[in-house]
Amino acid sequence: MPLVNISGAVIADTDAVTAHLAPGAKLDEILEQMPALGRVEIEFPKFRDGRGFTLARALRERHGYKGDIRAIGHFIPDQFAALVACGFTSFVTPESHDPAQFAAAIGTRQPGQLLRRMVTRAREG
Repeated sequence: MPLVNISGAVIADTDAVTAHLAPGAKLDEILEQMPALGRVEIEFPKFRDGRGFTLARALRERHGYKGDIRAIGHFIPDQFAALVACGFTSFVTPESHDPAQFAAAIGTRQPGQLLRRMVTRAREG
């Protein structure tokens, strides 16, 4: 599955010390390891599961994580702008969507009303 960056461009993978977080994970599980982590992968088991957005936002804003936060699993191009807004920096695109769809989503589409509300709420804390 292709790997893309926040612009939707296909990128090469790099080696990094990585922690994998399932949707229900507690960030306390990785806090001690965070200084050594180059990447945190957050899994989306279904595109309707928004817990990954919350995890990414908490990593960035509450814990000051500066490394790569990678989305893996089931997410759709319509969610791409919200993923970026919550702090994701790389994305393993699902097989069901061409990477070009993600580039188009960030370049021309605005998040749908539901996503706009979600991002607004996330920013308000």
